Amino acid sequence: MNKYDNGTYKSGSTEELSRRDLGGKGEDAVCAYIEKYGYRVIARNFICPKGEIDIIAENSDTVAFIEVKSRKENSMVSGIDSVGNTKKKRIIRTAAWYSYRYPLEKQPRFDIAEVILKNDIPAAIRYYKGAFDMTDCGIMLSFR
Repeated sequence: MNKYDNGTYKSGSTEELSRRDLGGKGEDAVCAYIEKYGYRVIARNFICPKGEIDIIAENSDTVAFIEVKSRKENSMVSGIDSVGNTKKKRIIRTAAWYSYRYPLEKQPRFDIAEVILKNDIPAAIRYYKGAFDMTDCGIMLSFR
């Protein structure tokens, strides 16, 4: 089991394992990036019955639910474009489950971090604060 594996991932494909490791490198880079801006990482690869969130982090007034998309340079589809409505709703449902279990004291925000890879190494991060919100999804978060 590698350090990015939470014990639930199984695959026989070398390509998938490689993609998983690259995703982990991207998440490492995003964690370092947001920590520079005063965020504290609360959880990585948070999994519940509703789905998975790559990174949950907080600063003095916000809890950020962050979807990380690692892409090779010149990829056909950008990281932000690869997060469609179905994925957004799944992230929001997962955040709602998280907030029910751990009521929020801060304003929630949904961000997307796109990690650009050069030779399988994170070379740049495009960070989209408030990339999407809960408008029209009919899901509520729990607050203290």
